[in-house]
Amino acid sequence: MSELCILVRTAPYSKINAAEAVRHINGAVNNNVKTSVVFVDGGVYCLKDNQDMGVSGFTSISAAVKQIIGTAKMLEDEGDTLKVYTHKGSLDECGISADKMLSGFEVVDDKKLAKVVGSAKTLMIF
Repeated sequence: MSELCILVRTAPYSKINAAEAVRHINGAVNNNVKTSVVFVDGGVYCLKDNQDMGVSGFTSISAAVKQIIGTAKMLEDEGDTLKVYTHKGSLDECGISADKMLSGFEVVDDKKLAKVVGSAKTLMIF
């Protein structure tokens, strides 16, 4: 069970929500808070490789998301400090195939999604 679950529902480069989620994820990890991060709905685009911000005016979060996934891999031996998930149904709905995604996160079905979100002490939605 994690202390914190951060649910990222908003696509990057449309609103500031995804960037704020990344900022909160980094803050939680740096303060040793057991954290689960779940990318659902438009938030799955945060895990897309080779992101293009276009003329949105937003700063790329691609490197920060890669760093979060790398940190999760590095912390695996220390237990459940940081776990990164994405929702299979959201990937399917957005038409994103595995070859277009970053690697290093767990794809979960509806049942596992409910378990991850429901078991956290605190839920933040972005």
